[in-house]
Amino acid sequence: DVADLGVPDFTLQDLRADWTGDGLELEHDARVAVGAGGAVRAYAILLGDDAVVCVHPEAEGEGNGTVLRRWAEARAAERGTAVLRQFAYGSNDGARRHLREAGYELAQHYFRLRAELADVPPAPEVTLRTFEPADEAEVHRVVQDAFAEIEGHREQTLDQWRSKGIAKEAHDPSLWLLLEDDEGIAGVVLGERWEDGTGYVAELAVAARARGRGHGRALLLGLFDAFRRAGLRHAELSVHGRNRGALALYESAGMRTVWQAERWEKALGSG
Repeated sequence: DVADLGVPDFTLQDLRADWTGDGLELEHDARVAVGAGGAVRAYAILLGDDAVVCVHPEAEGEGNGTVLRRWAEARAAERGTAVLRQFAYGSNDGARRHLREAGYELAQHYFRLRAELADVPPAPEVTLRTFEPADEAEVHRVVQDAFAEIEGHREQTLDQWRSKGIAKEAHDPSLWLLLEDDEGIAGVVLGERWEDGTGYVAELAVAARARGRGHGRALLLGLFDAFRRAGLRHAELSVHGRNRGALALYESAGMRTVWQAERWEKALGSG
């Protein structure tokens, strides 16, 4: 991450969430490449139909990425994956060349946005409440229904969704905010506390029945207030490049793109 993005973007909590994901068999679905002294030089894991292959910057050019990519493709085919996905981030043009030469095609763009919390607009006077355990199933449904409209989204079961958020040791329910109307939960924004004073907007979703009323902006700015109360200084989030409505919302709240990523896809059996 530091080499590609300039800053770390993956925590130990994220790793543990990956390793305990629904359906993952760690002994079969992950591999490491080690150097002569036993140090890990590269790493690969299959998360559903996604392959994550990371090579330490000092180990680039040794062939570990190629070996692990081929292993990931073979293991994914065994698991029944038809189209395997990988991501390239920030300045890592070498990864992009590697994927293109290996038969992957560019499928989607994503943007990482950032704002200084001291500079964002204040939250409107809208009543939000914090998440409670009894809200879990309804919040999951609101998120999945909203994200189903975004091209390339893969629906998560409740267990899969839980492992990426609630099950993390650092989960902070005070950063999960809900907006309600007469029919129940109308919108949610789910935040995480990251290192270096950063609050991450993990998910923001508004129910279809409640759109066009400014709820998305109220939730976003409400979370920014919660981040400030928690002593955080920055806010970040990721957005699908084709989700122009969301991108416009975030930019209107003072957020700006700091790096980009792409999702690449390969039909297995294509060479």
